[in-house]
Amino acid sequence: MAIGFKYGVTAACLGYLFALCLPAYAAPLAAQNTEFIPENPISENSGPETEPEKVTTIATVYATPFDRVWRAILTEAGIPFKTTKVVQGRRRRMFVDGFITLDCCFNPSWRNRAEEQVVQLFTDSFHVTEIRYVFKKGNVIPIPSPEHLKNLRFAIVRGFTYTLEDYFGETIAARFPGDALRLVELGRAQLTEASRVQFEFDMAKTPRNLELGDISSYTNLHARVHISRADLLPRLNAAIAKLKKNGRIREILNASIPN
Repeated sequence: MAIGFKYGVTAACLGYLFALCLPAYAAPLAAQNTEFIPENPISENSGPETEPEKVTTIATVYATPFDRVWRAILTEAGIPFKTTKVVQGRRRRMFVDGFITLDCCFNPSWRNRAEEQVVQLFTDSFHVTEIRYVFKKGNVIPIPSPEHLKNLRFAIVRGFTYTLEDYFGETIAARFPGDALRLVELGRAQLTEASRVQFEFDMAKTPRNLELGDISSYTNLHARVHISRADLLPRLNAAIAKLKKNGRIREILNASIPN
């Protein structure tokens, strides 16, 4: 009996000590699994008497100067966000499903699928960009009208919608805009198109044997808001108006292209 009582007391003591120690190990583990540091500051609208603003998800596909403008707009609007990196086609599906609630940067005509039109609201335009045809250096072909595209092999990006795509003849698909540029450089496609700002940004990072041709179009760029977060639209428009007025958008774009 003495021996059994001795071991029983010992086991009870060990169990009590284990229970005391458990929170010291469990707390850091829980923090590790749940802690999230947003990519911009929490809105000033949040305070000790208000609930923290919900972090919204935005998507990135590839590096672009317009992403820098977009982040500046979100920060000015006081909207905390996190990013997820996905290819363009999946990105569009994720927006329709409401997993991505804010998206940027494009013309509304590029997001024209029926399922997109019923769930999206567009901000005011924040920039007018020049879309240019891109050719292998020394192989520029004049494009005086869209009909001239029908006899050319055009490198497109999967998931993109192009303003003049109804005029495209043969196409060859790429995953990313940089891949489309490479297809042209290798001669597998005769041309692609890109925003002049984006083209200069890409060429500064990775020089290629390419050059710009005629202007395809001038396009107003917008962001879009999922209808589930329609409350964010006025704040985004106010931020866009302020950043346009103080010249911050132009400053960001100019700083994105090394001299």
